[in-house]
Amino acid sequence: MPTFTLRERQVFHGARARVLYELIAWKFRNDTDLRFMNYGYFGGRSSVALAQDEAAERYSAALYEAVATQAPLAGCRVLDVGTGRGGGASFVQRHLGAAETVGCDLAHGAVAFCARVHAAVPGLSFRQGDAMALPFAAESFDVVLNVESAHCYPDRAAFFSEVFRVMRPGGQFLMADFTPPRMPPEAERAGIAQDLSLTGFAPPAVTDITAAILAGLDCDNDRRLREIDARFPLGTRRLARLWAGTKGSWIYRDFAEGRRAYFMLRVEKPQVVLPDFLRIPDRVSDAGTLGTVAVAAERA
Repeated sequence: MPTFTLRERQVFHGARARVLYELIAWKFRNDTDLRFMNYGYFGGRSSVALAQDEAAERYSAALYEAVATQAPLAGCRVLDVGTGRGGGASFVQRHLGAAETVGCDLAHGAVAFCARVHAAVPGLSFRQGDAMALPFAAESFDVVLNVESAHCYPDRAAFFSEVFRVMRPGGQFLMADFTPPRMPPEAERAGIAQDLSLTGFAPPAVTDITAAILAGLDCDNDRRLREIDARFPLGTRRLARLWAGTKGSWIYRDFAEGRRAYFMLRVEKPQVVLPDFLRIPDRVSDAGTLGTVAVAAERA
């Protein structure tokens, strides 16, 4: 069996990622000003006027804007898988015209945080669930978002299959993520396209946004370092800087030196009708839902 250095490992993956994000949710359960957990994006002037309490995390909000505006969301029912602290789902619901947005996350603590912090946003709700076994009925969403989360999943193909199942025919899957270590970026891009095709999706439109991610990290670097120094214990700050992608971290250098890439994609579910055996009800009843805010009823 080959041995890998820590830099070559997928540090935030599978069971490790699940434990990490539950710990983060618990540690920062009262830090209501921290609502995003992505690397950020800077690609020009945003078309969205941010509220005062959003301004500090403008680059993270800009990544959601870049991904979500690949398709029109007006009047759509949107699912945000891997919603984290809910800032992205809230941004989509408040600024991009979605009729309803549902955020789903594996971490119970994250969903509880979202339910409390975003409770005042009409049409926004949150639900605990596994990306590889989504707790929603077939063909119940027009758009599915997944921003910087799929690299944590043990089975990407199973996730794509679930996205296909819960999406209505003609619906859009909008995703952004970075490539793993030890995998050439173009090979990972081809693997994603193959997994999507095997699931039944049309060929994806893929955009390399690595330069805009690096620009966002550069613009946000000083704030991230200040936040880490203020909120993380001394012995954990090095790992926190890696997680946050600050300058000098492995992940930042991998982006800057071409060992990793960051892709954004849009893919459509063909206009097909699912057979009856796939039209299953919700995997989790509404009575068992944790952290529902606003309207959680399925749309007919």
